[in-house]
Amino acid sequence: MEDDYDELDDLIMQKPSEGERVKKEHEMLDKAASHPIRRKMVGAIGVFGKPEEQLKAEVGVDDNAFKYHMDFLKNANIVVIKEDIYRLTDAGVDLLAATEHHRES
Repeated sequence: MEDDYDELDDLIMQKPSEGERVKKEHEMLDKAASHPIRRKMVGAIGVFGKPEEQLKAEVGVDDNAFKYHMDFLKNANIVVIKEDIYRLTDAGVDLLAATEHHRES
């Protein structure tokens, strides 16, 4: 069985480099910032966080759209859920500040 091991296995198991990780993080932030529903979600969560039902009411999307966009934000490490409250990560707060600054310009 060990004879089946080759360089491709090394490539598959390899973790991304720091540069690749940062590039992926920036791509995810860009996708989050460029989508109006995701921007609205980040803005509604704000710096203090919100429970799901209040967030859904403020954002005004159906359950499927909410789940789709929230899953994206969680996978992008922009939002976390702590004690049933949606909260922004440091990256999420940075995104919030950038969108607020852009709105003021």
